[in-house]
Amino acid sequence: MNTALNLAESISTSSTASPSPSGPFSEPLQEAAASPFGAGNVAAAEEPGAALVPSRDAGGGGPGGQDAVTVERRGHHSAVCRWTVPQFLRAKARALWSRYFEVGGYDCRLLVYPRGDSQALPGYLSLYLQIVDPRGSSSSSGGNKWDCFASYRLSLSNHLDDAKSVTRDSWHRFSSKKKSHGWCDFAPFAAVLDQRSGFLLPPSDSLVITADILLLHETIAFNRDHEPQPPPADVVGGKFTWKVHNFSLFREMIKTQKIMSPVFPAGDCNLRISVYQSSVAGADHLSMCLESKDTEKIAAATAGPSAPALERSCWCLFRMSVLNQRPGLNHVHRDSYGRFAADNKSGDNTSLGWNDYMRMEDFVGPDAGFLADDTAVFSTSFHVIRESSNFTKNFGPVLGSSGGRGAARKLDGHFGKFTWRIENFTKLKDLLKKRKITGLCIKSRRFQIGNRDCRLIVYPRAPGQSQPPCHLSVFLEVTDSRNMASEWSCFVSHRLSVVNQRMEEKSVTKESQNRYSKAAKDWGWREFVTLTSLFDQDSGFLVQDTVIFSAEVLILKETSLIQEFSDSEPALVPMCPASQVDAISKRGSFTWRVENFLSFKEIMETRKIFSKFFQVGGCELRIGTLCN
Repeated sequence: MNTALNLAESISTSSTASPSPSGPFSEPLQEAAASPFGAGNVAAAEEPGAALVPSRDAGGGGPGGQDAVTVERRGHHSAVCRWTVPQFLRAKARALWSRYFEVGGYDCRLLVYPRGDSQALPGYLSLYLQIVDPRGSSSSSGGNKWDCFASYRLSLSNHLDDAKSVTRDSWHRFSSKKKSHGWCDFAPFAAVLDQRSGFLLPPSDSLVITADILLLHETIAFNRDHEPQPPPADVVGGKFTWKVHNFSLFREMIKTQKIMSPVFPAGDCNLRISVYQSSVAGADHLSMCLESKDTEKIAAATAGPSAPALERSCWCLFRMSVLNQRPGLNHVHRDSYGRFAADNKSGDNTSLGWNDYMRMEDFVGPDAGFLADDTAVFSTSFHVIRESSNFTKNFGPVLGSSGGRGAARKLDGHFGKFTWRIENFTKLKDLLKKRKITGLCIKSRRFQIGNRDCRLIVYPRAPGQSQPPCHLSVFLEVTDSRNMASEWSCFVSHRLSVVNQRMEEKSVTKESQNRYSKAAKDWGWREFVTLTSLFDQDSGFLVQDTVIFSAEVLILKETSLIQEFSDSEPALVPMCPASQVDAISKRGSFTWRVENFLSFKEIMETRKIFSKFFQVGGCELRIGTLCN
């Protein structure tokens, strides 16, 4: 039996989802800016019903309909709108709207709910910016699809003291499906309606709302990699190019916010490029990342009858570039990889990139060539693995001592089998070889056993070896999403396999038992199978360019009891999870309770199971047991 290695000890390369970025990665500031009345919530507005909007050009101001909109234009893609709503104190309508005004070829207007919309906190008014494309249908269910990126600032003006005006900043990519964006709890309406507060302008108690809007002027190009005809529905490779034609208009904005490209498809996810500015080591840098955006796609992965469907995600190898527009000068490229998730609920990445992509002075320099006629060109080329997964939980064979199998039995959610198919495996190998990438790991989707999050980690070209790499590495990662900030521990028996698709009995299978923890969350084998045998067309491991990995995982269901003795009487510490056991005084007892003992009976015929370490005085001890 080969002994499993802890990944951190056996491989120097980080096992995080994106070890390549050299700078600390973080997001720019949040969308909503601070205000005198609190942070506020950014939310999509309710779309006014047809009864609320009698016509496209009609305004919906005060009771007399005498609202005034003045627009100060600062070029084609920037404007400041000032909307004066008369008799706001006596407004009875649930929603009021300004007339449309044009910015960058799009129609914009403001929406205000004096008593708040359905999403607002009690006592707050809601304020939104709405943008539509006059060339498309006003219905989100029909007409041309469109989108545009805007950075905007909405304000309620205070005519007595401008410092008391309520101002909020945000950014958003408006589209045919999401035309409105703003704050459901922009400000307390009682304070706004108070005639002494300075928000209502006499003599007609008018409320003045200001919108400062910047629209991104952009063009995009998207090319799929060459694929068999007809091409499959999912996109597994391609290049996306994003040209920003008015970059200088957003130079100040990206210091606290970010500009985002339209989305493009990649596997089960939709991705986009984000650009902003960061300070790293005291110098301003252009920051660039690839982000996933939640979509309505259904995951390709399926689950067994006893387990829910796995989350939507995709593993992606990508190169991000800033293109130099002067002939003879070099582009800037950086490579990375990782698993993107549609949202951050699974613990996977929703964005990967670099805070220190390149120095800002190198990017904006007049002779650098990256900005030409105020245009910047960003691109990303990507490769997504085509994969499918299957996970069965609770029922199945119990891991045995030497590949043997015990009787099938219900295991109370602490046993499961995960199967992972990766297609086009040769193309991935060729890409890594072409880009001279070693130490790259592919992480599977997560699956849950015994309230622990598990997944496989595969290194197609195992690091830490003499060149060229000659082995594939396989590890199992186990984490506890409930205790990310605190220490935890669990005992796991796992059997990992590279499946032989022609003769299953010739699969490469290795089994081990280890105690996983926050400090040692991945165990496996660096030299799991040789690359020579893996890619041998007659070996049975690579069939139709597909490799299959599997993991059978059995987790010990355990709790621990600490009993400490004082000089007077024993003090009982209540039963607690084993992961929370820290220390015992010099006089005391440690009780370890195992609830699925029989599931490990066959394993204990040759190997032991053991508890978490506990401290006694200056020593660390643990309990181990086996069956002879």
